[in-house]
Amino acid sequence: MKILSILLMLAGVFIIVAYGVIYLLGFAMSFDAPGSTKDPKAWMMRLLIFMPLVIFVVLLILAFIAFYYGHYKRSVMFSAFFGIAGIGFFLFSTISSVEVTRKMNQIRAQEVEDERLYPKQTFLRPVEGGVDTIYVFPSRIVSYRLYVGTEFPYGGPLGDLNTTRDTLIYNRRSDTKLNIEDLPQFVDEKGRKFSDVYIVK
Repeated sequence: MKILSILLMLAGVFIIVAYGVIYLLGFAMSFDAPGSTKDPKAWMMRLLIFMPLVIFVVLLILAFIAFYYGHYKRSVMFSAFFGIAGIGFFLFSTISSVEVTRKMNQIRAQEVEDERLYPKQTFLRPVEGGVDTIYVFPSRIVSYRLYVGTEFPYGGPLGDLNTTRDTLIYNRRSDTKLNIEDLPQFVDEKGRKFSDVYIVK
């Protein structure tokens, strides 16, 4: 019991330090949102997240006191929570990593399938000295590149296709340099106008 109590208390110290570091980082980041310094709900959430740390410290102190007075069984009872918490954290981490890997594999499989079904499309517009280009990617992202001579070409996102891939949701940001009315000037290798292939909204 004595050795088990020591091991569990050491696990408790590790858990308290790890949780404390994570809490401090989260506490600092919780002030990023505007008005979060005066929001009662934000402070309540910070307090709720802090409470487990208080519980951990109290349990460790009780376990140490019991150990100090030779009540090793009672010390194990108090510190057993750290062993349970460690196992729970390990299981949670394992399950989470498996789930993340599964989702990443699903995303990658979908990307491969999209690349097979919807290869990258290119629409061109001749300009003096070169060409302007619109790219439609398998991921439904649409971007543009404007020829500007020897300088670095203008480029950026033009928008995204909808889920049925027949409509461009045009990016109406102020820094979009390709105007919506210019899109019919772009044609693909089959001679189809961009605006004939995709509805623009």
